[in-house]
Amino acid sequence: MQDNLVKNKIFLESCEETINRLPEQSVDLILTSPPYFGCRVYGDETLGREEHPGEFVENIVDIFDSTKRILKDTGSLYLNMGDVYFGTKGFSRNKGKWKRKTDQHYKDHKIAKPDKKWLQHKQLLMIPPRVATSLQDRGWVLRNSIIWEKANPLPAYSKDRRLPCYEYIFHFVKSKKYYFDYPRAKELSHHRDVIKTAVKPFKNHPASFSEELISPLIETTCPVDGLVYDPFMGSGTTAWVAKKLNRNYLGSELNEEYYNLCLENLKECK
Repeated sequence: MQDNLVKNKIFLESCEETINRLPEQSVDLILTSPPYFGCRVYGDETLGREEHPGEFVENIVDIFDSTKRILKDTGSLYLNMGDVYFGTKGFSRNKGKWKRKTDQHYKDHKIAKPDKKWLQHKQLLMIPPRVATSLQDRGWVLRNSIIWEKANPLPAYSKDRRLPCYEYIFHFVKSKKYYFDYPRAKELSHHRDVIKTAVKPFKNHPASFSEELISPLIETTCPVDGLVYDPFMGSGTTAWVAKKLNRNYLGSELNEEYYNLCLENLKECK
């Protein structure tokens, strides 16, 4: 089965379709950054466009729990997630004037209404920790909650809170014994759970990993000639870095524009 495994290919399809086509115990490393809740638009019915953040958490957890079948017992899952705030002050901007959001606004935009509990305006939703604990409840082992400190965070538009300048990278495994090259991690000064690097858009994709961020993750957690899978490939940073490091790659991308961009980028990778 492993001899017939397709490698070094990007699929123009949902990650669920790709996961279903891959054989058991075939992937050494899953490394990805899924869409943020309410931030990435592929269509009204896709991941990140749910009405309620609880639905988004459930959908994310279902997807990554399904990868347990294809991940080797010695494999790892790196899941990068940023957080979002719920709404603003309850107003939306219309023709230069601030207008209070109405019930119709929430209905038209398919957004859950504030509930004076979790869904309150200005509320940091804490989506990444909710996803992480839910995956733990599904049997995943969380080895690290890595903090990615951004050297160049986006400017703050709010004047009543501190500037967000980090995201989570969760390191999950299936079993107690898994591949991790700690000596190499120390050589790369990548053995601590805080990583500081700049956000660098990759090949015309604004929300991409930086090569400096994920290269040590791949090098220390996937053996040479191993297989790296990115369920949300975007412009192809994960595949690009895997190829440069003599690892095999697979990816899924639902957006045809980014899919084509990814293929073009990989042609340039030597």
